[in-house]
Amino acid sequence: MNKPARVGVMTLAVLGVAAGATIGLQARHADATSMSDPSLGFRDQSSGAYLRIDASPADAGAGQFYFTAPGVGLVQPAAAATLVPHSAHDEQFRYDGAGMLFASAALGSDVAQPVPAGASSAATVRVVGHIDPAHRTATVEVWINGRHFTLNAAPAPRNADAIVTAVVNALKATDVGALYDLGDPSLRGGLTREQFVAKLGATGSGVVTGVSVTGATTYVTTSAGADFALTPVTLTYTSNGTSASVAAHLRLIYTGGQWRYMTTQPDSTPANHDDNTPDPRAS
Repeated sequence: MNKPARVGVMTLAVLGVAAGATIGLQARHADATSMSDPSLGFRDQSSGAYLRIDASPADAGAGQFYFTAPGVGLVQPAAAATLVPHSAHDEQFRYDGAGMLFASAALGSDVAQPVPAGASSAATVRVVGHIDPAHRTATVEVWINGRHFTLNAAPAPRNADAIVTAVVNALKATDVGALYDLGDPSLRGGLTREQFVAKLGATGSGVVTGVSVTGATTYVTTSAGADFALTPVTLTYTSNGTSASVAAHLRLIYTGGQWRYMTTQPDSTPANHDDNTPDPRAS
């Protein structure tokens, strides 16, 4: 059996927090696409297509939206879409007109807004969509210069338990490589597996001695459409000969059709995500 690497245990606890804070700053970049509140985001986990729209008819920005897709870029319409509420669980919207296409735009991630970049070009945009704001589902047909896209969005499945168990085991074993394998891009920070292991190992000053799950996993879909699984834990460790523990939450994010480890976040730090949106499956 390989001996667990000595690693800065609080680095494990805050690594994802730092990454999350960085993402938060990226999302608030001055050039990032901004939306008035309340706006809702919907991501197709199969294609990566994403739509964000202000779906509140009473809001000053009602009908404002943008659309992104890999291989296409960012599309911003010249005007707002027309909202046609049918019921509390079916809001239709339509748009047929001009727009701007940023083919080189940075599309962001599950938790970051896209940033217009590079040359823009005029585009014809047609959108017909149905959304259920309460249950966070959407079916949207989009045509950009005649090219057709379909976006189907729904909340993530409540099946993060296996990944939670794997993360707990990796933390108990101080297995940084396993954490990398389970992690999402924000945790990896652009590093290769070898670089990630070397970087955390170089800060070694303690050893994780225990990780205990202290409650049930809860699921949150944010207004931007990001899906998180939050599991309360107690992390016990020794550092410089002293034992200590910290109450925290494992935070997983659903991306690319699977749950990925994002951070072990001490309960004493800000959440770095909007968790005010209720679980859409609770209603």
